[in-house]
Amino acid sequence: MTKKLLVTALLCASLALAQGKRGGSGGGGDMGSGMGATPGPSGKFENIAIALNLNKDQKKTVRAILDDGAKDAAPLRDQISKSRVAVGEAITAKKSQEDLKQIAKTSSDLAVQLTEVEIKTFARVFGTLDDTQKKDTRALGRVLSLMNGMYHNKNWNEE
Repeated sequence: MTKKLLVTALLCASLALAQGKRGGSGGGGDMGSGMGATPGPSGKFENIAIALNLNKDQKKTVRAILDDGAKDAAPLRDQISKSRVAVGEAITAKKSQEDLKQIAKTSSDLAVQLTEVEIKTFARVFGTLDDTQKKDTRALGRVLSLMNGMYHNKNWNEE
């Protein structure tokens, strides 16, 4: 099941990335018709809510899920930061290739764990959607693209 979800998530992400920055979703941007630009969404959450066409109750639930994911990601994010410093120190200290490989592997393992948190969070968000929303692969790809790396920052909702 996890493999299927991971493959589906990666496929959706590649589709979303192929769409470009706007995800092919059209309006909502700052390219007005000369009569004044309309402001776009203010953060990742608003972009996700718009892409998935979430109702009021779904918005509350999805925000809680994303906040929970951020809490799960926080210790990993701190460990990743420390591991990057360790990689830099190992390179500076001209450690052996074996030592450097082990330190780099630890760093990459942490990054994989953070990606796993993001994918599990996406799966939880997916579980809150109705059948129509679940069938909108373009929107799902856009959301997966938005969620890719979102917990690398302290505030997940920042662009």
